[in-house]
Amino acid sequence: MARLEPIEIGELDADLTAICEDAERQTGTSMSTRTLAHHPGVVKALAAFRRTLAATAVLDAPLKELVRLKIARLNACHY
Repeated sequence: MARLEPIEIGELDADLTAICEDAERQTGTSMSTRTLAHHPGVVKALAAFRRTLAATAVLDAPLKELVRLKIARLNACHY
């Protein structure tokens, strides 16, 4: 099975570096973003999609966090 290794932040262009740094601020890691960076257009489109969702969210922050916790628990993820 083929595997893609995450690209080092220093090897990314300025736009992708900013997206990865933002991911690290929000989640503590940019591993999945740096792995997706093999396809820069996908990363940039996904980041724009996420920004749009965040800007137009109808759920308040505490409820979003409860949803994240529930999803993590259902997936046996130690969030």
